[in-house]
Amino acid sequence: MLRRFSANHTHLYPGAFLRPLDGDAARLSAGDDVLVEFSDGAVVSGHLLEADPDAIVLQMPTYRTRRGTEVEAKAWRVVVEGAARLMRVQKRVPMG
Repeated sequence: MLRRFSANHTHLYPGAFLRPLDGDAARLSAGDDVLVEFSDGAVVSGHLLEADPDAIVLQMPTYRTRRGTEVEAKAWRVVVEGAARLMRVQKRVPMG
């Protein structure tokens, strides 16, 4: 299933926030494809490698910000904050 997120910055890093745009994070499943819209308007496709009620592992490909900065492919552990409407990037993890 395709899931959409909004990010609070032009790239992900520990402490960055993601907001699910299609409901709460509890319905995410490993194998879901995602679209992340970054704060500069760039939209990037990613993939959920893992998903459980408290955290996901989000794999993002190499992409360019709107200003042309290349961001290398990475995988991130993202944890659910509060009432499952906000998620925080916790740390980088090895690519799956």
